[in-house]
Amino acid sequence: MVGYKNFEIAIYFSTRCLESITTIEEFEKEFSFLEKHLKISKVYLETHRDDMDMSEDLLRSVKQFFENKGIKVAGGITPTLFRSYRNKPLIDETGIRGCGGTVIGKKAALQPKPEKGILTTWSTMCFTDEAVRQKMKEVSEFTASIFDEFILDDFFFTDCTCESCISAKGDRSWEQFRLDLMTEVAENLVIKPAKKINPDCKVIIKYPNWYEAFQETGYNTETQPLMFDGIYTGTETRDTDHSMQHLPRYGSYSLMRWMENIKPGENGGGWIDPGQGIHNLAYYLEQAHLTLFAKGRELMLFCYTWTVDSVFIPPLGFELEKLDNILGEAGEPVGLPVYEPHHAYGEEHLYDYLGTAGLAFEPTPAFPQTDKLILLTANSARDANVLNKMKEHMFRGGDICITSGFLGAMQGKGIEEFTSARLTNGRVYARDYSIGGFGSVFNGEFYGRDEVLLPIVKYMNNSADCLIALRKYDNNFPVLLRNRYASGTLYILTTPDDYADIYKYPCEVITTIRQYLMSSLGVYLEAEGKYGLFLYDNDTVIIESFMYRNSIVRLHAAGAVKLKDMRTGMETEPIQQKGDESVFEIPIQPVFYKMFRLIR
Repeated sequence: MVGYKNFEIAIYFSTRCLESITTIEEFEKEFSFLEKHLKISKVYLETHRDDMDMSEDLLRSVKQFFENKGIKVAGGITPTLFRSYRNKPLIDETGIRGCGGTVIGKKAALQPKPEKGILTTWSTMCFTDEAVRQKMKEVSEFTASIFDEFILDDFFFTDCTCESCISAKGDRSWEQFRLDLMTEVAENLVIKPAKKINPDCKVIIKYPNWYEAFQETGYNTETQPLMFDGIYTGTETRDTDHSMQHLPRYGSYSLMRWMENIKPGENGGGWIDPGQGIHNLAYYLEQAHLTLFAKGRELMLFCYTWTVDSVFIPPLGFELEKLDNILGEAGEPVGLPVYEPHHAYGEEHLYDYLGTAGLAFEPTPAFPQTDKLILLTANSARDANVLNKMKEHMFRGGDICITSGFLGAMQGKGIEEFTSARLTNGRVYARDYSIGGFGSVFNGEFYGRDEVLLPIVKYMNNSADCLIALRKYDNNFPVLLRNRYASGTLYILTTPDDYADIYKYPCEVITTIRQYLMSSLGVYLEAEGKYGLFLYDNDTVIIESFMYRNSIVRLHAAGAVKLKDMRTGMETEPIQQKGDESVFEIPIQPVFYKMFRLIR
């Protein structure tokens, strides 16, 4: 089968998707809708989810159907069970809530029927329960007996707090207990049983989009990727405003890159879904774009019954064709290294908000060995040796930007060696800004649309340069400070309590932040807050607008360069040449990204 040149497309079939198949003939007609719009290379057929286990006959029949089409087939497991709870007085939660993969439309009758006064909902497995452990082992063995590859959907975690788990936990924290437990479960209930049945079976673990809570639920990115044959990444950012997960859209890119740096070459792809996207198809297309901008090898569409005969697929197919025509022109992704250690928390998704505001990042689980500026957030403080690594980097002439969260986490632990700045318990609420000029004089006044709530960082006069300040009445407070240390430069970025307030910064403020922090990359955007900038090691640049309207941005690039549009081939001269800097003006629309090559 002829596929795309730069990536593959896969469709995931949940148990209810498979159960909805009545006859192969009817299924052939339904599936032709997807074939019309997409070049499908692979499907994943699920063997277990919630209350459903698929029969071997059905799985082999559907597997044969796809193999006859030249489509690769793998298995899938969602390790969840149904549990029932009687409603509390005055709280009627009657219903059945599966963990995805539901069937809508004419096949909705396949859904189980609710019982009045009973809430039946999906639950993660309790892996201290011997019966449940045996179930997980049997599902792994069964799946490996049919498929030479299978993936664990992103419910391979535990949040169980039953008496048995409390007893097994002992004196450990829930985090440590679950990290240990899920490492053991992966080995003894999934990998070993599967490979005993089928030694050639490739076992893949998919990690969810909510990386900030991995450690609390047992997702162990330190041990598990070494055990599994491959990993997979959840890139479903959906609608930030109307989802409990409230994930910044840049996360569809950044998590792919972090996972790639955890297991280089073995991050199989990114997994998207149309959840909460019917009111704005752009959210669905963005998930696909950003997954592939990150050089995802495969794009998994969840799931068959959510996509077949749906409004999401025709525009996706159209966009994939256009992207495939030019994506091969992009080299390997590059960006400012962000140190995101395993099991870290503190300023969750901060770099995703900054990424949605036009900074380009490359998250990594190891302290970066680079000559570029490194971003350290409160998450980086997970590494007890981070200050020594920071010192070594700056003695080699490297620059570092720390956030106010990192500053607070390291106070009293040695950060005082690097700066006089101290994070206080105070807050300031304002929307007026100044940007540093010559000496101690600010250069101009700039006004945001709305106030932001900013932690107050204090510093000693003349020990640091205040590059950007938030002003209120007769006072001002640092947004961006600069210190010199050894042979390097230390920047301190004060971040709002609500990271989304970064988007409220005036164009001049967020542009100045980009200018200072991205100088080592040789390119930055002059624009308001909500744009994505994606950089590659062959001078390729992608710009995507997260705005709700058409706009014009300016791209600043080091050197005397021209800009080549990779879709049209047209070369553009800069509108300004300021010393060793070329400035280009670029009209852009939401969703419709642009790819350029800097011609030197």
